[in-house]
Amino acid sequence: MVKINKMLMAGALAASLIFGFTGCREEEDPNDMLNVSGSKCTIDYTNESTTEYSRGFSSLKVTHYDAVCKISNTTSLNKESGDGVMGYIFAIKQNDDTTYNFAIAGVRNNNGTVEAYVSYFSNVGKDYLNAGNNFADKNGILIGKPGCLATEHDITKAALGDTSWKTLKTNAGKSFDVWVNVVANDGTSTGRTGEAGSYTVSFYNGDPLRTTSASGSNTTYGAGAPSAIAEYTVPASDTGLTAMTKLDLGFYANVYGSSTLKGTWELSDIEGEGEPVEYVD
Repeated sequence: MVKINKMLMAGALAASLIFGFTGCREEEDPNDMLNVSGSKCTIDYTNESTTEYSRGFSSLKVTHYDAVCKISNTTSLNKESGDGVMGYIFAIKQNDDTTYNFAIAGVRNNNGTVEAYVSYFSNVGKDYLNAGNNFADKNGILIGKPGCLATEHDITKAALGDTSWKTLKTNAGKSFDVWVNVVANDGTSTGRTGEAGSYTVSFYNGDPLRTTSASGSNTTYGAGAPSAIAEYTVPASDTGLTAMTKLDLGFYANVYGSSTLKGTWELSDIEGEGEPVEYVD
């Protein structure tokens, strides 16, 4: 995990004023699962519990509109349901009561079948972002139980009807690469014509070759870019936004019991602020 040092080198401090920082808050990744370096993150973590998930996330510490995230996974056991979920987490907001709202585009290797899902969560207690089998509200009440303040909009299941998982690739073996393209819509700009405040989430088996203008608005894709395998919308009714808004982006992992999750995340075409840099040890 990238640590924060109170004494920053002068050059790094100057860079921080221009670009901002990225790193892990202790509450985000208490199990030290994620290792962040600028716009990249790696995981090689074993969850020794037989019954509970081990979760963690790390958000960039300056806000952005969106980015493309390449997720690369290497499976150790190649078992049914896989070793866990590698997620690109976006539209992260911490509420006044310390709960979180956020969206996740997650992928996993289910015995050689690469699967993905998209969900938007509201009012999730911060302690339940890193432990336990289910997300819960600040009072510890699980989503779906009576009286729970936390909610989930399972966007993939709403689209597919009977499952939360969309198949992206079969016969993948023990490793895969997936590109997740998250676009914050403003309703008018090129490539962003969805409802203002909504997000479009697209999955690819190759680099979408995305480029966004300096203003963070018009977004285009290079010649020869692959077609999206699947595309979903996180509506403005979920996010509560009425405009394209700079919020936190980040990396998320959910390691299943008795499993080891290995992989990398890499963000590109990050829009909204300067490129993230590391805290200095």
